[in-house]
Amino acid sequence: MQENAELYNSKEYRISRRAYTLECMFEYFISILVADAFIAKLLKYFGASDAMCGVISSLISLSFLFQIFAVLVMGRIRNTKKTAIIFHTAAQFLFSCLYLIPFIPADNGARRVIFIVCLLAAYFGNYFVSTLIYKWGNSFVDPHKRASFSSTKEMVSLFSGVIVSLLLGYAIDKFDASGNLMHGFLLSSVCMFIFCASDLVCLLLIKHEQKLETADRPPKLAEIMKNTLGNRDYVNTVILKCLWWGGTYTTLGFLGTYKQEELFYTLGQIQLINILGVAARFALSKLFGRFSDKHGFVRGIQFGLVLAASAYAVNMFTAPNTRWLIIAFVLLYNISQAGTYQNMINISYAYVDVKYFVQAAALKDCIAGVFGFLCALLSGRLLAFIQAGGNTLFGIHVYAQQVQSALSMLFAISAIIFAQVTLARKKAMLQ
Repeated sequence: MQENAELYNSKEYRISRRAYTLECMFEYFISILVADAFIAKLLKYFGASDAMCGVISSLISLSFLFQIFAVLVMGRIRNTKKTAIIFHTAAQFLFSCLYLIPFIPADNGARRVIFIVCLLAAYFGNYFVSTLIYKWGNSFVDPHKRASFSSTKEMVSLFSGVIVSLLLGYAIDKFDASGNLMHGFLLSSVCMFIFCASDLVCLLLIKHEQKLETADRPPKLAEIMKNTLGNRDYVNTVILKCLWWGGTYTTLGFLGTYKQEELFYTLGQIQLINILGVAARFALSKLFGRFSDKHGFVRGIQFGLVLAASAYAVNMFTAPNTRWLIIAFVLLYNISQAGTYQNMINISYAYVDVKYFVQAAALKDCIAGVFGFLCALLSGRLLAFIQAGGNTLFGIHVYAQQVQSALSMLFAISAIIFAQVTLARKKAMLQ
């Protein structure tokens, strides 16, 4: 025990943890610019409809399907660091190119196709090694403090992300108001290239994961399946994540245009609201981490899901005449992420042998990602149907995003009940 404590407190391990924390921060900066109102602004420039914006924004969930390749080949990877750097860095730089697409001399239809191809290619590289990087970075963290470390890491990203989103949101609004939106896109791309370079430096500073690189024999596919899909507790974590993401992708991808067009918020105002949500998540993240370390990942997830259900319930009543309710939604939803996001990843440590962690996490994301994308497709059809009917459903005046929020609330409530019935009383492993 003392020997392990000395190892985790060694200089190499401390440097690796700090580098991993900063790497996650720079990756988060890039994720901000390919989500919500930022990506909606770019897609609207290409002439995309509200439904198309929502579905394209939700492609992230389908992109998790790319992690199926991780299940098949990760056991054969000997150099974790080299593999992670090649794929992850290529993906991050490709994300940076998205804001250069408006400069391509082509019609908007062609630009949309190029955008989708680049987005999917970037997500392929990103998610192909995402679980590998997660396991690599967390291999330098004391298992007794994993949730607390995750919350600290998250707090660093959130605090810094507030500054980035505020400044870039304000700058793009200024360019847009002066008729120079293209300059705003160029600024976004330049910033993303800087973030990508910084991300690369951080990866280079993380120590090699010797344990994975010197593995004697890669696990066979049958062995992986037996210890993942053949494990009932693990399957329950997959179903839990499907329910969580079902709710997320039914609504979240469609709010970017809703905030700007129906609720009449500017990009800068949206970022200010997002900052309030991030600040609330930042303030409570450490508390959630300690709670999860003490009571388990499942309880942390349930706590977060209760807040998520409350957020969707509030959003059911968000309309132009009650536009301020979007602030309450953003606050509640962001706080809920402090309980769900990291715990949904860490929960694999509790029910699957660490030897199969990368494959288990990748497989879970693949299944949940496909489910989330299907929910987004159906939700997009629902949005188009309601808008085609003049924002009415069954003769009642309602906005599609309100109906979507009601469905998301049902997903969240189902996830809470499912976790209680299947996982709450199960004994978790510490590894």
